[in-house]
Amino acid sequence: MASNYQLQTLARALDVLELMERTPEPMSLTEIADAMGEATAIVYRILHTLEARGYLYRRPQDKRYSYTGRSTGAGAVSRAVDVLQAASAAVPEGAPLERLASSVGLDPRIAEEILVPLSEKGLMRQDADTDRWHLSHSVMELARPFLNSDDVLVRVRPLMEQWHAETGETVSLFHRAGNQQIVTAALPSTHPVRYALEVGSAFPLYLGAGGKAMLAFLPEAECESLIKAGALDAMTRYVPNASALRKELALIRQRGFAISSGERVEGASAVALPILREDGRPAAVLGLMMPSFRTSDAELQRLGERLSEALRSLSAPADQSRRGA
Repeated sequence: MASNYQLQTLARALDVLELMERTPEPMSLTEIADAMGEATAIVYRILHTLEARGYLYRRPQDKRYSYTGRSTGAGAVSRAVDVLQAASAAVPEGAPLERLASSVGLDPRIAEEILVPLSEKGLMRQDADTDRWHLSHSVMELARPFLNSDDVLVRVRPLMEQWHAETGETVSLFHRAGNQQIVTAALPSTHPVRYALEVGSAFPLYLGAGGKAMLAFLPEAECESLIKAGALDAMTRYVPNASALRKELALIRQRGFAISSGERVEGASAVALPILREDGRPAAVLGLMMPSFRTSDAELQRLGERLSEALRSLSAPADQSRRGA
């Protein structure tokens, strides 16, 4: 009987810990008990034990509980990533501990417990004079393998340079990361008024030519799963719609490239096409971007057709070489 009670108590403690892991804001004893559907007295004993073990922290000012991030599970990783992203947004001036903690919804004490090991690993650093926390340049080391060994970039770089010289517009390469498209290489426009995305910029797959060119050529089930995964939020006056998106993706698959105007940035237009692997899946996306006043739908269509032909010509010698071998 005692053994069963201990197992039940352990199970409820794990339930509480999981609740706190996925809850961004501190919670009171009553809120936790209500969420668990458990008596306050029982939840209090569980919280007291978890606090003593260092899994939870009770703020002295309001007695609300926060998850410390000391678990090796997904919660700890998620909070560390949140802190790194907050530090990235504060480049180059950095941010004090309190601001970083506030931006990710953590108590400063908990945020510091996350920052210290990140600092020990060289991903964060603290300015000795100002006490501000800065993202370390060593994070670039994480991206180095992608930058130095991207065979897609090596293959299409001559084409990017050719189109950059010919049009004077921004030419970019994108790679997918989950439900987002990331700029991994860019040749900015030479025009005084231009549209350019910095390397590392991220945006949803359902917005813009670059994202849709990737989304359209994913396997149907995977594409549909991404469309259904969350709300299609707007970034400009353009309002994305799932039904309209499906129709557009079908058109993109038919003609081989995507075009967009004002979907991510007002007054910006783009044409993009996928760089397909041998199995037909998109490895990356090549995009040409410019201010809308310098182009038109007809011109974007023409550019898309020319880019498609140029990309086929670029791939042809390698394909012929493989057949000859």
